Amino acid sequence: MKTFKFFLPLALIALFFSACKSDETQTTIVDFENVTLSSGISSGTSFTSGNCNFIGDPSQFWNGGIVCSSKNDTITAGYLNQYSCAAGSGAFTSSKFGVIYAPGSFTCPANENGLYTIKSIMVTNNTYTYLDMQTGTPGYSKQFVTGDWFKLIIKGFKAKVQTASTDVYLADFRNGKAFRMKNWQKVDLSSLGKVDSVAFSFDSSDKGSFGMNTPAYACIDNIEFTQTISTK
Repeated sequence: MKTFKFFLPLALIALFFSACKSDETQTTIVDFENVTLSSGISSGTSFTSGNCNFIGDPSQFWNGGIVCSSKNDTITAGYLNQYSCAAGSGAFTSSKFGVIYAPGSFTCPANENGLYTIKSIMVTNNTYTYLDMQTGTPGYSKQFVTGDWFKLIIKGFKAKVQTASTDVYLADFRNGKAFRMKNWQKVDLSSLGKVDSVAFSFDSSDKGSFGMNTPAYACIDNIEFTQTISTK
């Protein structure tokens, strides 16, 4: 009986401390600020920021991908200004951001705590695309008028299976609107859930015999993830 009385308090203490432990939610923001640039853009075939790996080679950008940039020319039209952001800076006036040319994607592989859950991303137009929608390019793309639209399609994947998809209109001239995105906008991606990769594509009302005529670019920044960290 004495032995029982001796061990019971120890068991209660252990149970108390076990009950006090709980999982924590950790937030990760991918803001591109750590990326080393050469002449204002990332070099090589890939780069890493935060928990994400981005593939995009500026020397072969016509193949698509994502590069990091600090170029802020908001007034020069044409593809030679393909790495600039229409907002003139990264989100919250930061110096760096990502530039997508379709098709573009990044991976966010699991770590010891499992997969990351994507929550949001900030997006805006690329300067080349923004000005092209304003004036058009003779013989190729058109000036946007009533009824036109341009959107970014964001898809989440887990083990190569699509989890969900979100559309973001970067320009919308339907139903009396005349909108071309120039400022950074936060987009809710929580519906995509836990992902190990995210892919970007585009669609537009301006199409020709070879597909979309609108330049397939957009800028991204401040990709937000959460992850459950076990404290037990």
